[in-house]
Order: sequence, then C-alpha cells, then structure tokens
Amino acid sequence: MPRPTDRLIKRKPPRGTLARYRDRIVEVLGEARGQRVMIRSVHGDGTERRTAVKLVNLLPLDNQLF
Repeated sequence: MPRPTDRLIKRKPPRGTLARYRDRIVEVLGEARGQRVMIRSVHGDGTERRTAVKLVNLLPLDNQLF
C-alpha cells in the first residue's frame, strides 16, 4: 500500500499511462470532470472496471512492475 509520503502525480497524465491506484496498477483513459481522470483496472475477481478517480490518488509507478 502506498504511503502518503510517496510522490504524487502532479499533472494529468496522457492517455495510456500506467499508474498505481490503491493496490492496483491502472491505465489512464483520459480526463474526466474537474481534477479527475478516467482509469481502467482489473479487480481480483477478473472484472474490468472503468472509474473516475481524483488525480491526487494516483501514484507514478516505480522502476519495476513485478
């Protein structure tokens, strides 16, 4: 789980960018209203979901995915 002291994404990332949201790796689909972006994620049960989340809740990926 990311810590609050981890670096945050400060600008809206371009479409297709991979980022970390909570405990998942997500793909940014584009801008939503206000300070939100649309993301696509795959949950533990295998379902794919598209959600609008606040930009401040996205964290950049580390150098290593796995």
